Amino acid sequence: MGHNAQTVDEKLIDPAFFGDEAQFYELFAQMRREDPVHWTSGADGIEFWSLFKHSDIKKLLNDTHLFSSEREGDMPIFNRDLEIVAAEAFGIGDSILVTDPPRHTELRKVVDPPFKPKALEELSERCGHLIKEIFDRLPENGECDVVSDIGAKIPMAVICDILKIPEKDWDTIFKWGKMTLGSGDPEYMEAGSSVLDTMLSGFRSMRAYCGELALERRGCPFSDPITRLANAEINGHRLTDAEIAYNALVLLIAGFETTRNAFAGGVLALLQNPDQMAKLREDPKLIRLAAEEMVRWTNPVISIMRVATADTEIGAKQIKEGDRIVAWLASANRDEEAFESANKFDVTRHPNLHVGFSGGAHFCVGGPLAKMEISFALKEVLDRYDGIEIIGPVERVQANFVGGLKRLPVRLQRKASRQ
Repeated sequence: MGHNAQTVDEKLIDPAFFGDEAQFYELFAQMRREDPVHWTSGADGIEFWSLFKHSDIKKLLNDTHLFSSEREGDMPIFNRDLEIVAAEAFGIGDSILVTDPPRHTELRKVVDPPFKPKALEELSERCGHLIKEIFDRLPENGECDVVSDIGAKIPMAVICDILKIPEKDWDTIFKWGKMTLGSGDPEYMEAGSSVLDTMLSGFRSMRAYCGELALERRGCPFSDPITRLANAEINGHRLTDAEIAYNALVLLIAGFETTRNAFAGGVLALLQNPDQMAKLREDPKLIRLAAEEMVRWTNPVISIMRVATADTEIGAKQIKEGDRIVAWLASANRDEEAFESANKFDVTRHPNLHVGFSGGAHFCVGGPLAKMEISFALKEVLDRYDGIEIIGPVERVQANFVGGLKRLPVRLQRKASRQ
């Protein structure tokens, strides 16, 4: 069935529909106008509310008591297979991603310290060094893929350095990441395997790897997040093996997937809006604001889910206890009521109250790190290159949970002073 013949609900639950950025943003704009709190029915009996407006989604994110991450997780359940995956993917009740306060708050205290401002300030020099090395290794002729050669390698190098993960394992971890969050795309499926089996295999492999690493570090005097998890106590009780493995998995997968998507998509936005690239070259102090705008514009996390813990109301619609609610973050970040010129990529935008890193108690632990990485990478691009030319087809991953570019082939034109 062609996308034009699909109903709204069929489009929302179809990963392939999200392979075309223009068409899903057009659908979101339509839903904000016509039905911003929309009852959504899947083909196999799955039903949920869809939220499209920034104000409604902020309300959902800020009220963890009324809208739970812990009942059924935060991965949107669009079909029966995803219902199975969501039940075990991130460890419902075990990890910071899918627990509610007060347990969420206690777990967050364990993993937070390496991502706080003082720790990031101390990490800054090391982070800059790692990113410079990645640019140093790019081909002399400047031909590369922004997604795989830069966007993926930067956050992988930084988060694996923070978590003390051996470089020999990085490619395998990246493969698992694509299996877990991009498995709706046929290219990322294991040969002869279903989407369900591919996703479960990716999550289980990564969880087992993280669990083994953590067990090796019990009793070690190091301060990396995995060692902290392995040796942590909450209220006098050590974390369970499941809590340790799931929280390490969340830090690892969140550390590279979203940053890759935000940076690669942000570079494409600069190429599509040369006036904004010119502003950055004229005033590099705008890089920090540009990094924030890249996250709003690219929406690396397209949607998340909550479950209502009591009867309530959103946008004059009656929500019942136990109802699933999918918040389309990508729609909120293009909401005309929340952002002036919402459909314009603007590196000077301030304030920029996007929900690209979620919000409320579940605001992304690694959000400040991601923005630091994007800023450093942007600085390298501006310092090293006079121009960037797209030299092949630009492709997007087919995914409606975590998504972004699959390929962005370019030729980087070095500045004369750096030849």
